Amino acid sequence: MKRLLPFLLVALTACHSTKTPDPEPNPENLDYANRTVIYECNERLFGSSQDFQAIKAYLPVLDEMGVDVLWLMPIYPRGTVKSVGSPYCIKDFCAITGQFGTKDDLHALIDDAHSRGMRVILDWVANHTAWDHGWVARHPDWYTEAETADERGWNDVTFLDYSVQAVRDTMTDCMLYWVREFGIDGFRCDYAHGVPADFWTSAIEKVRAEREGALFIAETSKANYYESGFDLLYSWNYLATIQGLYAGTKQFKNLKTASKGEYNSTPEGKDRMRYITTHDASAENAPKDFYTNAEGELSAFCLTSFLAGVPMIYSSQEIGYMQKINFFENKTLSFSATNKVTRALTAMMKAYKASAHLRTGTETTGTVADNVAYIEYQTGDSALMVVCNTVNQETTIQYPESFRGKTVTDMLTGETLTLGETATIAAYGYGIYKR
Repeated sequence: MKRLLPFLLVALTACHSTKTPDPEPNPENLDYANRTVIYECNERLFGSSQDFQAIKAYLPVLDEMGVDVLWLMPIYPRGTVKSVGSPYCIKDFCAITGQFGTKDDLHALIDDAHSRGMRVILDWVANHTAWDHGWVARHPDWYTEAETADERGWNDVTFLDYSVQAVRDTMTDCMLYWVREFGIDGFRCDYAHGVPADFWTSAIEKVRAEREGALFIAETSKANYYESGFDLLYSWNYLATIQGLYAGTKQFKNLKTASKGEYNSTPEGKDRMRYITTHDASAENAPKDFYTNAEGELSAFCLTSFLAGVPMIYSSQEIGYMQKINFFENKTLSFSATNKVTRALTAMMKAYKASAHLRTGTETTGTVADNVAYIEYQTGDSALMVVCNTVNQETTIQYPESFRGKTVTDMLTGETLTLGETATIAAYGYGIYKR
């Protein structure tokens, strides 16, 4: 069963917007549970200049898709000393890279998002800075030469020393700058476990004193970081398993085990962010290596969205782009509401939100044929069934007994139909039915 997230219940207020956001649903209404959709925005896919304006022009498509949280990858100037071009190599935490536009452009983007009821969060990199960050010369005592095993090789950055109180205070002040000046609604915190948990406890408390209910996502799977106040943690084990499922090296039972394993360490009232690719994953492997084609990726995202967690869409996923993406570089893609994958994902996310109350019910999972997974939620006399073909071949399935011969609503099309005992499901096909 999914859980109601506290961060979903706080009314959105925009510091700079002159428009009134649509009111959020009644917090007491369980229909609003588990209805959040996150969009990770790689700005460099939207052009080689004026990216904020291009993203603002795309907001109506994201709004129609049901996106609630717009996560902007690092918007700050990149370092040039020892640089390899990473946007996570930051030389000024309180500035905007000129490629993306101006402060006014960012204000306009945030105001438009807020007017649509979307939150906007920034990527935050607290662990390290670029070598040409001003702090390196002015405050050499703020840095440590110590490296951990997974930090070796990050030659473009130098690591902050959180035993120095001034580091903690200044980093918190930088976060508060974006909240106070731009009305930012929270942060996705890069390599969160590279920074002491007690820093996050203090920083999150101070940010929320300014921005009630600010959303915090930790890029870590270490469950003790929930105690610092993070709302969502990553799901790396789940990602590896669903990649394996669609690549043919794992089974659905492995996915259920991975999902439950992550939730065993997830406290009540907290949740996991779930995804089938990210900027890191798409940089390391092309999505086609696991999901074959856009249809496979849609099937995998349907299964992921309805199984558990808060779904996250990585920009390029919604247009069916299946190649590697080096997020260090500009690679302008064509984002269009008329893209068939965009339309399919929009229909899926509408079904996801419309079925929120059903997904608080009793959950049953299994298979209706080899390689065809199903999830069923029962709430009183109503039920939801999700069926996902995880292989690239047409398959005959046998519906679970609770749905055989039943009249249902196809939540992707709105049509009413009566199910038989068996059916043929297309290669990578998926269905979402309510009775």
